[in-house]
Amino acid sequence: MQIKIKDGTPKHGDSLCRTCRWAHLVKGYRESEEVIICSYVDPNCAVAFSVRDCNHYRSSITPTPQQMEEIALIIAVEPTRKPAGFVVAVTQSDVANADELVSAKS
Repeated sequence: MQIKIKDGTPKHGDSLCRTCRWAHLVKGYRESEEVIICSYVDPNCAVAFSVRDCNHYRSSITPTPQQMEEIALIIAVEPTRKPAGFVVAVTQSDVANADELVSAKS
Protein backbone atom coordinates (compact mmCIF):
# COMPACT_ATOMS: atom_id res chain seq x y z
CA MET A 1 0.00 0.00 0.00
CA GLN A 2 1.39 3.40 -1.01
CA ILE A 3 0.66 6.57 0.88
CA LYS A 4 0.86 9.77 -1.15
CA ILE A 5 1.44 12.98 0.75
CA LYS A 6 0.40 16.10 -1.16
CA ASP A 7 3.06 18.84 -1.18
CA GLY A 8 5.47 16.70 0.81
CA THR A 9 9.25 17.07 0.92
CA PRO A 10 10.67 16.97 -2.62
CA LYS A 11 13.29 14.31 -3.28
CA HIS A 12 15.03 16.26 -6.03
CA GLY A 13 15.45 19.75 -7.41
CA ASP A 14 18.02 22.38 -8.20
CA SER A 15 20.37 23.38 -5.44
CA LEU A 16 19.82 26.79 -3.89
CA CYS A 17 23.56 27.35 -4.31
CA ARG A 18 23.15 27.80 -8.09
CA THR A 19 21.71 31.30 -7.57
CA CYS A 20 23.55 32.24 -4.38
CA ARG A 21 25.98 35.16 -4.26
CA TRP A 22 28.29 33.24 -1.89
CA ALA A 23 28.60 30.12 -4.07
CA HIS A 24 31.58 29.30 -6.26
CA LEU A 25 30.53 26.80 -8.96
CA VAL A 26 33.03 24.66 -10.84
CA LYS A 27 31.51 22.56 -13.65
CA GLY A 28 33.05 19.95 -15.88
CA TYR A 29 31.84 18.56 -19.20
CA ARG A 30 29.74 15.83 -17.62
CA GLU A 31 26.73 16.48 -15.45
CA SER A 32 28.37 14.61 -12.59
CA GLU A 33 31.43 16.87 -12.74
CA GLU A 34 30.45 19.74 -10.54
CA VAL A 35 31.87 21.22 -7.36
CA ILE A 36 30.08 23.86 -5.30
CA ILE A 37 32.15 25.79 -2.77
CA CYS A 38 30.43 27.97 -0.19
CA SER A 39 32.50 31.11 0.40
CA TYR A 40 30.32 32.43 3.22
CA VAL A 41 31.83 30.13 5.84
CA ASP A 42 35.45 30.38 6.90
CA PRO A 43 37.28 28.22 5.88
CA ASN A 44 35.38 27.75 2.61
CA CYS A 45 33.83 24.32 2.28
CA ALA A 46 32.61 22.15 -0.57
CA VAL A 47 28.89 21.37 -0.62
CA ALA A 48 28.38 17.76 -1.65
CA PHE A 49 24.56 17.74 -1.84
CA SER A 50 21.69 19.80 -3.24
CA VAL A 51 20.81 22.55 -0.80
CA ARG A 52 17.09 23.11 -0.21
CA ASP A 53 17.32 25.84 2.44
CA CYS A 54 20.16 28.02 3.71
CA ASN A 55 20.00 30.75 6.34
CA HIS A 56 22.85 32.72 4.68
CA TYR A 57 21.40 32.58 1.16
CA ARG A 58 21.88 35.83 -0.80
CA SER A 59 20.38 35.86 -4.29
CA SER A 60 22.82 36.78 -7.03
CA ILE A 61 19.89 37.83 -9.22
CA THR A 62 18.51 40.65 -7.07
CA PRO A 63 20.76 43.64 -6.36
CA THR A 64 21.91 44.48 -2.85
CA PRO A 65 20.67 47.68 -1.16
CA GLN A 66 24.04 49.32 -1.80
CA GLN A 67 23.83 48.47 -5.52
CA MET A 68 20.30 49.88 -5.68
CA GLU A 69 21.52 53.14 -4.10
CA GLU A 70 24.28 53.38 -6.72
CA ILE A 71 21.89 52.95 -9.66
CA ALA A 72 19.11 55.12 -8.18
CA LEU A 73 18.02 58.13 -10.16
CA ILE A 74 18.21 61.30 -8.07
CA ILE A 75 15.30 63.64 -8.79
CA ALA A 76 15.73 67.29 -7.90
CA VAL A 77 12.79 68.69 -5.94
CA GLU A 78 11.59 72.09 -7.02
CA PRO A 79 12.43 74.67 -4.33
CA THR A 80 9.41 76.82 -5.29
CA ARG A 81 6.89 74.35 -3.94
CA LYS A 82 4.48 75.65 -1.35
CA PRO A 83 4.51 74.02 2.07
CA ALA A 84 1.96 71.31 2.63
CA GLY A 85 -1.02 71.95 4.86
CA PHE A 86 -3.97 74.30 5.13
CA VAL A 87 -3.84 77.80 3.70
CA VAL A 88 -4.64 80.67 6.06
CA ALA A 89 -6.90 83.15 4.29
CA VAL A 90 -6.60 85.90 6.94
CA THR A 91 -4.33 88.84 6.11
CA GLN A 92 -2.86 91.51 8.37
CA SER A 93 -5.42 94.11 7.23
CA ASP A 94 -8.24 91.72 8.17
CA VAL A 95 -6.78 91.39 11.67
CA ALA A 96 -6.49 95.20 12.03
CA ASN A 97 -10.10 95.66 10.87
CA ALA A 98 -11.27 93.02 13.37
CA ASP A 99 -9.43 94.81 16.21
CA GLU A 100 -11.10 98.10 15.25
CA LEU A 101 -14.51 96.43 15.24
CA VAL A 102 -13.94 94.91 18.66
CA SER A 103 -12.73 98.22 20.13
CA ALA A 104 -15.68 100.13 18.56
CA LYS A 105 -18.23 97.74 20.12
CA SER A 106 -16.81 98.15 23.62
